[in-house]
Amino acid sequence: MRPAVVIGIGNPFRHDEGVGPAVVRELREQGCPGVTLAESDGETAALIAMWDRRRLAIVVDAIHADPARPGRIHRLVVPDPRAGHRAGSTNGAGLGAAVALSRQLGRSPEWMVVYGVEAADTSFGVGLSDPVRAALPGLVAAVRRELQADVDVTDVT
Repeated sequence: MRPAVVIGIGNPFRHDEGVGPAVVRELREQGCPGVTLAESDGETAALIAMWDRRRLAIVVDAIHADPARPGRIHRLVVPDPRAGHRAGSTNGAGLGAAVALSRQLGRSPEWMVVYGVEAADTSFGVGLSDPVRAALPGLVAAVRRELQADVDVTDVT
């Protein structure tokens, strides 16, 4: 089983859609030894290749909610990504399809956590909206806590 991966899904040229890649860039700057940090446009085969047989996969993506509260962070634990039942999806068919297909192919991580951040602006342009930018430090800290919890749990002998 390979170690953890953090996957930032999104498009940095569509304002808040770039929140996933922004988290990955921040983690790279801070340093995350032993963790694979990856950016993705959400394409199914690429996602499966990134989390294939990982111990932990953390996925970060922009979402839309109703009623909207831009910058609000949602955490979803995908119930056993290796199991045969369907899990919920946070952002369209891409992630849900990737989870379902990776199950069928036996290429799921042991554990998956999805962080969805409510977007304010997904129009064309660069830079996160104020509420999403304000949520970024807390989101990065939450991902780091997930990674630390994984180390604490898996390294106990």
